Amino acid sequence: MWTFLMGLTLSVRPYYWPDPLMGHSPPIATRSGWISIGIMPFMIAFSTKINWVGLLTDTSHEKLQVFHRWTALFMYITSLVHTFPYIIDRIRDGTMEINWSTGTFYWTGVAALIPQTWLIFMSWGPIRNRYYEFFKKLHLLAAVVFMAFLFIHVNGMLNSWDYFAATFALYFLSFLVRNLKALYNSSFGLGHPASLQTLPDNMLKANITTPSRIKWAAGQHFIIRFLGLGAHTFSSHPFTVASIPATDGGKNDLELIFAVREGITKRLRDTIEGKPSKVFRVWVDGPYGGPPVSVSRYDHVYLMAGGSGVTFTLSLLRDLVRRMSNEEKIRCRHIEFILAVKSTDTLSWMDDDLVVARNHGIIIRLYVTQDPRAYDLKTGGSDVESLGDKSKEAASHTTSLGRPNIPAIVHQACRTEIGSIAIAACGPESFLYDLRTAVADCQLAIADGYGTCNDLYLHTETYKYVVYPFLSPSWLMYANL
Repeated sequence: MWTFLMGLTLSVRPYYWPDPLMGHSPPIATRSGWISIGIMPFMIAFSTKINWVGLLTDTSHEKLQVFHRWTALFMYITSLVHTFPYIIDRIRDGTMEINWSTGTFYWTGVAALIPQTWLIFMSWGPIRNRYYEFFKKLHLLAAVVFMAFLFIHVNGMLNSWDYFAATFALYFLSFLVRNLKALYNSSFGLGHPASLQTLPDNMLKANITTPSRIKWAAGQHFIIRFLGLGAHTFSSHPFTVASIPATDGGKNDLELIFAVREGITKRLRDTIEGKPSKVFRVWVDGPYGGPPVSVSRYDHVYLMAGGSGVTFTLSLLRDLVRRMSNEEKIRCRHIEFILAVKSTDTLSWMDDDLVVARNHGIIIRLYVTQDPRAYDLKTGGSDVESLGDKSKEAASHTTSLGRPNIPAIVHQACRTEIGSIAIAACGPESFLYDLRTAVADCQLAIADGYGTCNDLYLHTETYKYVVYPFLSPSWLMYANL
């Protein structure tokens, strides 16, 4: 895409008219300006939660955010190419001051470029993550200022406002559908009861009772708005669901488990501090995301998580265990649940799930990175033979001190497992970087005809702290889970 844009911008000459009688608008500036306006609808189309591109391509909205960020950067670069040739040309012919003072094109263009520069600079990953609260508060304001001045700048020239019409149509239709869906899921504004309680290792658990019409698949997330939290009522937060929906047609228990950071999660912790639990009313928007295919379709499944990313893999684990308990036909012959946490306290609230999983022949591998205390999973018996006698005999659990060697685990699986492998993971960026690199190496080996497995599928989720303002353009916030 970058090559195409630069080719479209720079391949045609001349960049400037050789004779003033030929015109006063540098060709490269005019061309790059229209390219910038042409990018705008696509930038918005890649960003919304109810995502039309995602519906056409069967891709979850958060996976398209990378295209939203790149198209925003491309639009900024072509905007710079549009701006400076005009300034250079006007300085050369000595008309810069008069154009600035008598018309709107020049000063509105600069007025739009300033907030656009701020948006691009502050949206750079290291800066955004370090100063997120500051970024969050001013991002919406800067985006509104940018769009307003850009609208004035183009001044309806030729069909420029048609691009604005397309942009706002894409956004507001998505906005309308999303909010109508959220109102319907939240009993038309009344909300649902949510019981909030604390967990060890600075974590919280919320259990939301929802009607049977709200369904979700393992690994999906909802955007939750907690009512009665003062200013935080006007913001919402994405949470991956740790539970799986009921199959008996009754009410569902939507279980959310999350780490306390800044903003709304810290406010929730402060609200229930010193109390065993507290009941809130919440609005529920979703579900969104999740693996596009069920991991149960693969011969070997590896569920990997770091820290609070376990909420994603735990829901997949619970789904697999329920399928085994119901004696559903699944392809899995080998399942491993791999989790890295700082402290053994984190493991206490999921102990029962791990016992049930182990009794179904699932291998549990736990890594404790900071707490030297030993952790013993409760023992339990089971007559379930979901994975066959051989796998049942080999099923076990191990607890190790230190971080897991992700590349070694992936390469070992690719060398020894016959058939197809699915890896689903959620964790910090460094955790997922090692995993993606190892999977890419193995996929190259499979393509070259090496390795024992014939198919290696990877699905990753990244947890980051993101707040969505109430009734604000979702395309103005970078959503990463």
